[in-house]
Amino acid sequence: MNTEEIIEELSSTKNLTIRTIEEIEENSTLRHEMIQYFEKNKNREFALAFLNILAELRKNFRWDIPEDICISGDSLMLGCYILGMHGRIEDCIEIWKVKTIDFDTYCYIDIQLVPFLGIEETMEYLKKDTSEYASDALKYITECLEAGDFNNLELYYKQTPWFV
Repeated sequence: MNTEEIIEELSSTKNLTIRTIEEIEENSTLRHEMIQYFEKNKNREFALAFLNILAELRKNFRWDIPEDICISGDSLMLGCYILGMHGRIEDCIEIWKVKTIDFDTYCYIDIQLVPFLGIEETMEYLKKDTSEYASDALKYITECLEAGDFNNLELYYKQTPWFV
């Protein structure tokens, strides 16, 4: 399986099979390929749909159903990273929503994924957005900025992500 096959599956069915998701979860070579692919071939529609599928699976996961798949924090961060690569400031809200799905995602997903276009740009955007998500994200980003969590933000997107 490769990135183009995943794109085709999502395009034709509007979803991804559990088999495909498990392949993405378990295959680091495929995860690297996906990042390299989207560096050259922008496809925000896919990136947004991909992240939404992963997020919904995470939200709806039930421990009492053995065949249910729990989407890992690494896969959620991959989806956030791929969406951020497309450079649309409004997607910082989508990434924040994924970060705040549950306690584990809140702790696990790097805050550096939210301000993918830069701290100042993201904070200005969040100040203008009137949603509850924006105010919560702005408050948390401000706290993280004061704590020094963004001191090397420019490097975060210039190297292969640790979660791939």
